[in-house]
Amino acid sequence: MDVPNAVARVDVPFAGEGAGEAELTWGQRAIYQAMERERSWLPMGGHRPVPAGTTVADIEAELRYTMERYQAFRTRLRPRDGGPPGQSVAADGVARLDVVEADGADPDEVAAAVERAYRGTEPDLVRDWPMRMAVVCRGGRPARLVAVLPHLVTDGIGAAVMVDEVTRRVAAPVAGLRPLELVGWQASPAGARQHAGALRHWERHAPDLEPFTTGIRSSQRYRKCLLESPRLAARLPEAAGRTGVDQSTVLLAAYLAAIGRVAGRGTVAARQVVSNRFRSGLSDVVSPITQLGLCVADVSGGFDDAVVSVARAALPARKYAYYDPFAMPDSLTPCFNDRRATAAMAFRSAGLGAERTDPGTLTWAGPPPGPTEPLFLHADDVPGAVRLILDVDTACFSPADVEAIARTIEELV
Repeated sequence: MDVPNAVARVDVPFAGEGAGEAELTWGQRAIYQAMERERSWLPMGGHRPVPAGTTVADIEAELRYTMERYQAFRTRLRPRDGGPPGQSVAADGVARLDVVEADGADPDEVAAAVERAYRGTEPDLVRDWPMRMAVVCRGGRPARLVAVLPHLVTDGIGAAVMVDEVTRRVAAPVAGLRPLELVGWQASPAGARQHAGALRHWERHAPDLEPFTTGIRSSQRYRKCLLESPRLAARLPEAAGRTGVDQSTVLLAAYLAAIGRVAGRGTVAARQVVSNRFRSGLSDVVSPITQLGLCVADVSGGFDDAVVSVARAALPARKYAYYDPFAMPDSLTPCFNDRRATAAMAFRSAGLGAERTDPGTLTWAGPPPGPTEPLFLHADDVPGAVRLILDVDTACFSPADVEAIARTIEELV
Protein backbone atom coordinates (compact mmCIF):
# COMPACT_ATOMS: atom_id res chain seq x y z
CA MET A 1 0.00 0.00 0.00
CA ASP A 2 1.11 3.60 -0.55
CA VAL A 3 1.97 5.47 2.64
CA PRO A 4 2.02 9.28 2.22
CA ASN A 5 5.51 10.79 2.56
CA ALA A 6 7.10 7.43 3.50
CA VAL A 7 10.89 7.49 3.33
CA ALA A 8 11.75 4.09 4.81
CA ARG A 9 10.36 0.84 6.15
CA VAL A 10 12.25 -0.58 9.10
CA ASP A 11 12.25 -4.32 9.88
CA VAL A 12 11.62 -5.04 13.57
CA PRO A 13 12.32 -8.67 14.57
CA PHE A 14 10.52 -10.04 17.63
CA ALA A 15 10.11 -13.27 19.61
CA GLY A 16 7.29 -13.70 22.11
CA GLU A 17 5.94 -16.22 24.58
CA GLY A 18 3.15 -18.54 23.52
CA ALA A 19 2.44 -19.86 20.03
CA GLY A 20 0.15 -22.33 18.33
CA GLU A 21 -3.02 -22.86 16.34
CA ALA A 22 -6.50 -22.84 17.83
CA GLU A 23 -10.12 -21.93 17.30
CA LEU A 24 -11.07 -18.27 17.50
CA THR A 25 -12.09 -17.11 20.97
CA TRP A 26 -15.73 -16.21 21.53
CA GLY A 27 -14.86 -12.52 21.37
CA GLN A 28 -12.92 -12.99 18.14
CA ARG A 29 -15.84 -14.94 16.69
CA ALA A 30 -18.21 -12.10 17.55
CA ILE A 31 -15.95 -9.60 15.78
CA TYR A 32 -15.50 -11.93 12.81
CA GLN A 33 -19.29 -12.16 12.45
CA ALA A 34 -19.52 -8.36 12.58
CA MET A 35 -16.80 -8.07 9.92
CA GLU A 36 -18.72 -10.42 7.65
CA ARG A 37 -22.06 -8.71 8.30
CA GLU A 38 -20.78 -5.15 7.90
CA ARG A 39 -18.32 -5.98 5.07
CA SER A 40 -15.57 -4.18 6.91
CA TRP A 41 -12.33 -5.11 8.66
CA LEU A 42 -13.45 -2.77 11.49
CA PRO A 43 -10.24 -0.74 11.84
CA MET A 44 -9.46 0.98 15.11
CA GLY A 45 -6.58 3.14 16.31
CA GLY A 46 -5.36 6.64 15.54
CA HIS A 47 -2.40 8.98 15.84
CA ARG A 48 -0.83 10.86 18.75
CA PRO A 49 2.18 13.05 19.58
CA VAL A 50 5.32 11.42 20.94
CA PRO A 51 7.39 12.84 23.82
CA ALA A 52 10.16 15.24 22.91
CA GLY A 53 13.48 13.49 22.45
CA THR A 54 11.94 10.24 21.19
CA THR A 55 14.05 8.51 18.54
CA VAL A 56 13.09 6.15 15.74
CA ALA A 57 14.91 3.44 17.71
CA ASP A 58 12.56 4.14 20.65
CA ILE A 59 9.56 3.60 18.37
CA GLU A 60 11.10 0.36 17.08
CA ALA A 61 11.49 -0.80 20.68
CA GLU A 62 7.83 0.06 21.37
CA LEU A 63 6.70 -1.99 18.39
CA ARG A 64 8.92 -4.92 19.42
CA TYR A 65 7.59 -4.79 22.99
CA THR A 66 4.00 -4.84 21.75
CA MET A 67 4.54 -7.77 19.39
CA GLU A 68 6.40 -9.81 22.00
CA ARG A 69 4.10 -9.13 24.96
CA TYR A 70 0.67 -9.65 23.34
CA GLN A 71 -0.32 -12.79 21.48
CA ALA A 72 -3.13 -10.90 19.75
CA PHE A 73 -0.63 -8.73 17.84
CA ARG A 74 1.13 -11.76 16.35
CA THR A 75 -2.07 -13.61 15.48
CA ARG A 76 -3.19 -14.30 11.93
CA LEU A 77 -6.28 -16.02 10.61
CA ARG A 78 -6.03 -19.66 9.52
CA PRO A 79 -8.49 -20.34 6.67
CA ARG A 80 -10.49 -23.58 6.58
CA ASP A 81 -12.64 -25.02 3.81
CA GLY A 82 -16.36 -24.81 4.41
CA GLY A 83 -16.26 -22.92 7.68
CA PRO A 84 -14.98 -19.92 9.61
CA PRO A 85 -11.24 -19.51 10.16
CA GLY A 86 -9.15 -20.47 13.14
CA GLN A 87 -6.20 -18.52 14.47
CA SER A 88 -2.45 -18.98 14.33
CA VAL A 89 -0.23 -17.30 16.95
CA ALA A 90 3.40 -16.99 15.88
CA ALA A 91 6.35 -17.36 18.24
CA ASP A 92 8.47 -14.91 16.28
CA GLY A 93 8.67 -12.91 13.11
CA VAL A 94 9.47 -9.51 11.65
CA ALA A 95 7.16 -6.53 12.00
CA ARG A 96 7.56 -3.40 9.92
CA LEU A 97 7.59 0.24 10.88
CA ASP A 98 6.88 2.91 8.27
CA VAL A 99 9.04 6.01 8.66
CA VAL A 100 7.39 9.14 7.27
CA GLU A 101 8.92 12.59 6.83
CA ALA A 102 6.61 15.58 7.20
CA ASP A 103 9.11 17.96 5.55
CA GLY A 104 7.54 21.40 5.89
CA ALA A 105 3.99 20.13 6.49
CA ASP A 106 2.16 19.95 9.79
CA PRO A 107 3.09 16.55 11.34
CA ASP A 108 -0.43 16.17 12.70
CA GLU A 109 -1.94 16.57 9.23
CA VAL A 110 0.59 14.13 7.77
CA ALA A 111 -0.20 11.62 10.55
CA ALA A 112 -3.92 11.99 9.78
CA ALA A 113 -3.21 11.28 6.10
CA VAL A 114 -1.22 8.17 7.02
CA GLU A 115 -4.05 7.00 9.27
CA ARG A 116 -6.55 7.47 6.42
CA ALA A 117 -4.30 5.45 4.11
CA TYR A 118 -4.05 2.64 6.65
CA ARG A 119 -7.80 2.59 7.27
CA GLY A 120 -8.60 2.77 3.57
CA THR A 121 -6.63 -0.35 2.58
CA GLU A 122 -7.87 -3.67 3.93
CA PRO A 123 -5.04 -5.84 5.29
CA ASP A 124 -4.46 -9.49 4.49
CA LEU A 125 -5.30 -10.97 7.89
CA VAL A 126 -4.02 -14.39 6.77
CA ARG A 127 -0.51 -13.28 5.75
CA ASP A 128 0.11 -9.90 7.40
CA TRP A 129 0.59 -8.94 11.02
CA PRO A 130 -2.62 -7.19 12.02
CA MET A 131 -1.25 -3.84 13.21
CA ARG A 132 0.10 -1.13 10.92
CA MET A 133 2.42 1.38 12.55
CA ALA A 134 4.23 4.52 11.37
CA VAL A 135 6.33 7.25 12.91
CA VAL A 136 5.98 10.74 11.42
CA CYS A 137 9.17 12.78 11.67
CA ARG A 138 10.00 16.42 11.26
CA GLY A 139 13.60 16.86 10.18
CA GLY A 140 14.31 13.25 11.08
CA ARG A 141 12.95 13.59 14.63
CA PRO A 142 9.79 11.68 15.56
CA ALA A 143 6.77 13.92 16.13
CA ARG A 144 3.72 11.66 15.77
CA LEU A 145 2.94 7.95 16.06
CA VAL A 146 0.25 6.27 13.93
CA ALA A 147 -1.18 2.83 14.72
CA VAL A 148 -4.20 1.18 13.09
CA LEU A 149 -5.36 -2.38 13.73
CA PRO A 150 -8.45 -4.51 13.13
CA HIS A 151 -11.00 -4.91 15.91
CA LEU A 152 -10.19 -8.62 15.72
CA VAL A 153 -7.02 -7.87 17.74
CA THR A 154 -8.69 -6.31 20.78
CA ASP A 155 -11.53 -4.14 22.02
CA GLY A 156 -11.41 -0.57 23.36
CA ILE A 157 -10.59 -1.52 26.95
CA GLY A 158 -7.95 -4.00 25.85
CA ALA A 159 -6.38 -1.30 23.67
CA ALA A 160 -6.27 1.03 26.69
CA VAL A 161 -4.56 -1.70 28.75
CA MET A 162 -2.03 -2.19 25.97
CA VAL A 163 -1.26 1.53 25.60
CA ASP A 164 -0.82 1.92 29.37
CA GLU A 165 1.52 -1.06 29.65
CA VAL A 166 3.52 -0.06 26.57
CA THR A 167 3.91 3.48 27.91
CA ARG A 168 5.10 2.22 31.31
CA ARG A 169 7.05 -0.70 29.79
CA VAL A 170 5.55 -3.12 32.29
CA ALA A 171 7.95 -5.99 32.88
CA ALA A 172 5.68 -8.18 35.01
CA PRO A 173 4.04 -11.15 33.27
CA VAL A 174 0.81 -10.50 31.40
CA ALA A 175 -2.14 -10.43 33.80
CA GLY A 176 -5.10 -12.69 33.15
CA LEU A 177 -5.72 -15.15 30.36
CA ARG A 178 -4.05 -14.92 26.97
CA PRO A 179 -6.03 -15.69 23.81
CA LEU A 180 -4.80 -19.29 23.51
CA GLU A 181 -5.66 -19.84 27.18
CA LEU A 182 -9.08 -18.30 26.59
CA VAL A 183 -9.77 -20.87 23.87
CA GLY A 184 -8.88 -23.62 26.33
CA TRP A 185 -11.22 -22.29 29.03
CA GLN A 186 -14.07 -21.80 26.59
CA ALA A 187 -13.76 -25.45 25.51
CA SER A 188 -13.74 -26.64 29.15
CA PRO A 189 -16.77 -27.84 31.17
CA ALA A 190 -16.91 -24.41 32.84
CA GLY A 191 -17.03 -22.72 29.45
CA ALA A 192 -19.73 -25.13 28.28
CA ARG A 193 -21.85 -24.28 31.33
CA GLN A 194 -21.47 -20.56 30.70
CA HIS A 195 -22.51 -20.93 27.06
CA ALA A 196 -25.45 -23.18 27.94
CA GLY A 197 -26.81 -20.61 30.41
CA ALA A 198 -26.49 -17.86 27.81
CA LEU A 199 -28.19 -20.01 25.18
CA ARG A 200 -31.15 -20.63 27.49
CA HIS A 201 -31.47 -16.87 28.12
CA TRP A 202 -31.46 -16.03 24.41
CA GLU A 203 -33.79 -18.90 23.44
CA ARG A 204 -36.25 -17.79 26.13
CA HIS A 205 -36.52 -14.27 24.68
CA ALA A 206 -35.47 -14.29 21.02
CA PRO A 207 -38.51 -16.15 19.53
CA ASP A 208 -40.92 -13.51 20.85
CA LEU A 209 -39.07 -10.52 19.37
CA GLU A 210 -40.76 -9.20 16.26
CA PRO A 211 -38.47 -7.60 13.66
CA PHE A 212 -38.72 -3.93 12.82
CA THR A 213 -39.58 -3.03 9.24
CA THR A 214 -40.59 0.07 7.32
CA GLY A 215 -41.41 -1.78 4.12
CA ILE A 216 -39.37 0.87 2.30
CA ARG A 217 -36.37 0.20 0.07
CA SER A 218 -34.07 3.18 -0.45
CA SER A 219 -31.02 3.65 -2.65
CA GLN A 220 -29.33 5.01 0.47
CA ARG A 221 -30.35 2.19 2.78
CA TYR A 222 -27.75 2.61 5.52
CA ARG A 223 -27.41 6.02 7.13
CA LYS A 224 -25.81 7.74 10.11
CA CYS A 225 -27.52 10.28 12.39
CA LEU A 226 -25.67 12.32 15.05
CA LEU A 227 -27.03 14.21 18.03
CA GLU A 228 -24.66 16.33 20.15
CA SER A 229 -26.52 17.18 23.33
CA PRO A 230 -25.37 19.42 26.20
CA ARG A 231 -28.70 18.60 27.82
CA LEU A 232 -27.84 14.90 28.05
CA ALA A 233 -24.45 15.68 29.57
CA ALA A 234 -26.11 17.85 32.20
CA ARG A 235 -29.11 15.66 33.01
CA LEU A 236 -27.72 12.11 32.93
CA PRO A 237 -25.97 12.46 36.33
CA GLU A 238 -29.17 13.90 37.82
CA ALA A 239 -31.32 11.08 36.43
CA ALA A 240 -28.83 8.50 37.73
CA GLY A 241 -28.87 10.05 41.17
CA ARG A 242 -32.67 10.20 41.24
CA THR A 243 -33.24 6.62 40.10
CA GLY A 244 -30.28 5.03 41.90
CA VAL A 245 -28.71 3.35 38.86
CA ASP A 246 -25.65 4.14 36.77
CA GLN A 247 -25.75 6.61 33.89
CA SER A 248 -25.33 3.92 31.25
CA THR A 249 -28.47 2.12 32.43
CA VAL A 250 -30.40 5.42 32.37
CA LEU A 251 -29.31 5.99 28.79
CA LEU A 252 -30.20 2.42 27.79
CA ALA A 253 -33.64 2.85 29.37
CA ALA A 254 -34.19 6.08 27.43
CA TYR A 255 -33.15 4.31 24.22
CA LEU A 256 -35.54 1.40 24.75
CA ALA A 257 -38.39 3.68 25.83
CA ALA A 258 -37.84 5.93 22.80
CA ILE A 259 -37.94 2.92 20.46
CA GLY A 260 -41.09 1.73 22.21
CA ARG A 261 -42.82 5.07 21.71
CA VAL A 262 -41.87 5.33 18.04
CA ALA A 263 -42.72 1.70 17.24
CA GLY A 264 -45.77 1.47 19.47
CA ARG A 265 -44.40 -1.39 21.57
CA GLY A 266 -44.54 -1.84 25.34
CA THR A 267 -41.79 -4.47 25.52
CA VAL A 268 -38.58 -3.65 23.68
CA ALA A 269 -35.29 -5.52 23.31
CA ALA A 270 -31.79 -4.35 22.55
CA ARG A 271 -28.44 -6.07 22.36
CA GLN A 272 -26.10 -4.07 24.57
CA VAL A 273 -22.32 -4.19 24.28
CA VAL A 274 -21.02 -5.78 27.50
CA SER A 275 -17.34 -5.49 28.39
CA ASN A 276 -17.17 -8.88 30.21
CA ARG A 277 -14.17 -7.46 32.09
CA PHE A 278 -15.85 -8.21 35.42
CA ARG A 279 -15.24 -11.92 34.83
CA SER A 280 -12.33 -13.73 36.49
CA GLY A 281 -9.08 -13.42 34.57
CA LEU A 282 -10.47 -11.05 31.93
CA SER A 283 -9.99 -7.55 33.38
CA ASP A 284 -6.65 -6.90 31.66
CA VAL A 285 -6.90 -9.18 28.62
CA VAL A 286 -5.61 -7.69 25.37
CA SER A 287 -8.05 -9.41 23.05
CA PRO A 288 -11.68 -8.75 22.08
CA ILE A 289 -13.80 -9.75 25.09
CA THR A 290 -16.87 -7.55 24.59
CA GLN A 291 -20.00 -9.27 23.35
CA LEU A 292 -23.67 -8.43 22.95
CA GLY A 293 -26.05 -9.14 25.82
CA LEU A 294 -29.78 -9.41 25.14
CA CYS A 295 -31.80 -6.99 27.30
CA VAL A 296 -35.61 -7.26 27.13
CA ALA A 297 -37.72 -4.89 29.25
CA ASP A 298 -41.21 -3.48 29.67
CA VAL A 299 -40.94 0.26 29.03
CA SER A 300 -44.63 1.01 28.71
CA GLY A 301 -44.92 3.02 31.94
CA GLY A 302 -43.34 6.28 33.06
CA PHE A 303 -39.65 6.86 32.52
CA ASP A 304 -38.56 6.15 36.11
CA ASP A 305 -40.50 2.87 35.94
CA ALA A 306 -38.76 2.09 32.66
CA VAL A 307 -35.37 2.71 34.29
CA VAL A 308 -36.21 0.23 37.06
CA SER A 309 -37.42 -2.33 34.52
CA VAL A 310 -34.33 -1.94 32.33
CA ALA A 311 -31.98 -2.07 35.33
CA ARG A 312 -33.57 -5.39 36.34
CA ALA A 313 -33.35 -6.77 32.79
CA ALA A 314 -29.77 -5.58 32.29
CA LEU A 315 -28.43 -7.90 35.00
CA PRO A 316 -29.17 -11.17 33.14
CA ALA A 317 -28.23 -9.46 29.87
CA ARG A 318 -24.72 -8.86 31.25
CA LYS A 319 -24.52 -12.23 32.98
CA TYR A 320 -25.30 -14.04 29.72
CA ALA A 321 -23.22 -11.88 27.37
CA TYR A 322 -20.34 -14.38 27.26
CA TYR A 323 -20.98 -17.24 24.84
CA ASP A 324 -20.07 -18.85 21.53
CA PRO A 325 -21.75 -16.59 18.96
CA PHE A 326 -21.44 -19.26 16.25
CA ALA A 327 -23.95 -21.38 18.22
CA MET A 328 -26.54 -18.73 19.12
CA PRO A 329 -29.92 -17.87 17.54
CA ASP A 330 -30.14 -14.78 15.36
CA SER A 331 -31.65 -11.70 16.98
CA LEU A 332 -32.06 -8.72 14.66
CA THR A 333 -32.75 -6.28 17.47
CA PRO A 334 -31.36 -2.74 17.91
CA CYS A 335 -27.92 -2.46 19.53
CA PHE A 336 -26.53 -0.16 22.23
CA ASN A 337 -22.90 0.75 22.97
CA ASP A 338 -22.05 3.28 25.68
CA ARG A 339 -18.41 4.21 25.04
CA ARG A 340 -18.36 7.25 27.35
CA ALA A 341 -15.72 7.63 30.03
CA THR A 342 -18.54 8.39 32.49
CA ALA A 343 -20.32 5.11 31.79
CA ALA A 344 -18.53 3.35 34.64
CA MET A 345 -18.94 6.22 37.09
CA ALA A 346 -21.17 6.14 40.13
CA PHE A 347 -24.48 7.93 40.32
CA ARG A 348 -23.35 11.55 40.39
CA SER A 349 -20.57 13.29 38.53
CA ALA A 350 -18.79 16.61 38.57
CA GLY A 351 -19.73 17.22 34.96
CA LEU A 352 -21.69 20.05 33.43
CA GLY A 353 -23.96 22.07 35.65
CA ALA A 354 -27.71 21.85 35.50
CA GLU A 355 -27.90 25.19 33.75
CA ARG A 356 -26.56 23.64 30.52
CA THR A 357 -29.87 22.51 29.07
CA ASP A 358 -29.47 23.51 25.42
CA PRO A 359 -31.18 21.12 23.01
CA GLY A 360 -28.79 19.01 21.00
CA THR A 361 -27.77 19.60 17.39
CA LEU A 362 -28.97 16.84 15.08
CA THR A 363 -27.27 16.15 11.75
CA TRP A 364 -27.07 13.40 9.15
CA ALA A 365 -23.57 12.25 8.16
CA GLY A 366 -22.36 10.03 5.37
CA PRO A 367 -23.54 6.42 5.29
CA PRO A 368 -21.88 3.78 7.47
CA PRO A 369 -19.08 1.90 5.63
CA GLY A 370 -21.34 -1.09 5.06
CA PRO A 371 -24.51 -2.85 6.22
CA THR A 372 -25.42 -2.18 9.83
CA GLU A 373 -27.80 -3.54 12.46
CA PRO A 374 -31.47 -2.43 12.36
CA LEU A 375 -30.40 0.45 14.62
CA PHE A 376 -27.10 0.86 16.48
CA LEU A 377 -26.67 3.60 19.08
CA HIS A 378 -23.12 4.55 20.10
CA ALA A 379 -22.67 7.14 22.87
CA ASP A 380 -19.45 9.16 23.22
CA ASP A 381 -18.21 11.99 25.39
CA VAL A 382 -17.36 15.20 23.52
CA PRO A 383 -16.48 18.59 25.01
CA GLY A 384 -19.58 19.99 26.66
CA ALA A 385 -21.98 17.33 25.41
CA VAL A 386 -22.87 13.70 24.88
CA ARG A 387 -22.75 12.58 21.26
CA LEU A 388 -25.24 9.96 20.12
CA ILE A 389 -24.36 8.20 16.86
CA LEU A 390 -27.22 6.20 15.37
CA ASP A 391 -26.35 3.90 12.47
CA VAL A 392 -29.59 2.77 10.88
CA ASP A 393 -30.91 0.33 8.32
CA THR A 394 -33.75 2.37 6.81
CA ALA A 395 -35.54 -0.86 5.88
CA CYS A 396 -36.11 -1.19 9.66
CA PHE A 397 -36.40 2.41 10.88
CA SER A 398 -37.14 5.44 8.71
CA PRO A 399 -35.02 8.61 9.00
CA ALA A 400 -37.99 10.30 10.69
CA ASP A 401 -38.13 7.42 13.20
CA VAL A 402 -34.45 7.85 13.98
CA GLU A 403 -34.75 11.59 14.55
CA ALA A 404 -37.74 10.99 16.80
CA ILE A 405 -35.82 8.35 18.80
CA ALA A 406 -32.83 10.68 19.27
CA ARG A 407 -34.99 13.59 20.39
CA THR A 408 -37.10 11.37 22.68
CA ILE A 409 -33.95 10.06 24.42
CA GLU A 410 -32.96 13.66 25.14
CA GLU A 411 -36.43 14.58 26.35
CA LEU A 412 -36.82 11.54 28.60
CA VAL A 413 -33.51 12.05 30.37
